[in-house]
Amino acid sequence: MTTRGGHYTALVDALDHQGGLHPHEREQVMSAADALLFNEPGGEQTLRAAQDVIEVLETSGRCSAESCDRLREHLYGCDASPR
Repeated sequence: MTTRGGHYTALVDALDHQGGLHPHEREQVMSAADALLFNEPGGEQTLRAAQDVIEVLETSGRCSAESCDRLREHLYGCDASPR
C-alpha cells in the first residue's frame, strides 16, 4: 500500500503542476486513482475514462508525451491488482 500511496501522491502533485487541465478532467483522473487505490467496484471503467482523458491531453498537444507518460505511470501505480 505504501508504494501505491506514493504513486497516488505523485499523481496529485503532477496534476497540480500540469497546465492545460480542465477541472472535470482532473476529477476524472483522480476518480480513477481513488477507485484503483481502494479497489472499488467499477475501477476498470473509471480507469478507461481516465486513460481517454490522458490520451486527449496528449493528442491535442495540451500536455507533452512525457507528462502524459508520467500521469499514466502514477495512475497505474495506484492499482492493487497486477496488470
